[in-house]
Amino acid sequence: MNLSALFKDQVLLICIGAWVLITSSYFVFVAAGYAVSPIAQYAQGIPWGIFINSLGAGLPVVIMMHIIFIPRIAVIFENKLTVIFLGGLFYSLFSLFDQGVDYSSLSVGLTSFTYIIMTQTLVGMGKATFTVVTGNPFIHFISLHVISARVPFDTRMYIEIFNLK
Repeated sequence: MNLSALFKDQVLLICIGAWVLITSSYFVFVAAGYAVSPIAQYAQGIPWGIFINSLGAGLPVVIMMHIIFIPRIAVIFENKLTVIFLGGLFYSLFSLFDQGVDYSSLSVGLTSFTYIIMTQTLVGMGKATFTVVTGNPFIHFISLHVISARVPFDTRMYIEIFNLK
């Protein structure tokens, strides 16, 4: 009995279910935004937000982590959990110089470093899981960054930055 085909179908269903749940919840925020902003602003702001986040935030991570790092680590380590953990750890390195990180003293710097590793490694492991399980580096990028998560949170900011009427 070939269980790998069954497993792949279940993973696909889980990915689709997670995407639908997350996307629908984020679009509730967009609907709430319509209540305080004209629809014309959102009609202009959403494409700007998707474009800027795709090129500025999402694409560099997809290239560095999902296309370059994870496939090479997967060749070295056959265990998927090890690859997912190392992918998460690699992702956390992107946050070491985010705003709000303070390296003014050794103790504060160690606290900042520890906090980033503890919080962002788990986030990165979630991102790496999509790539390791499906073999497609763009699943996470398209479902979470382009379609859902960034849209409701960043559209208001792009309306203000580009002075959209």
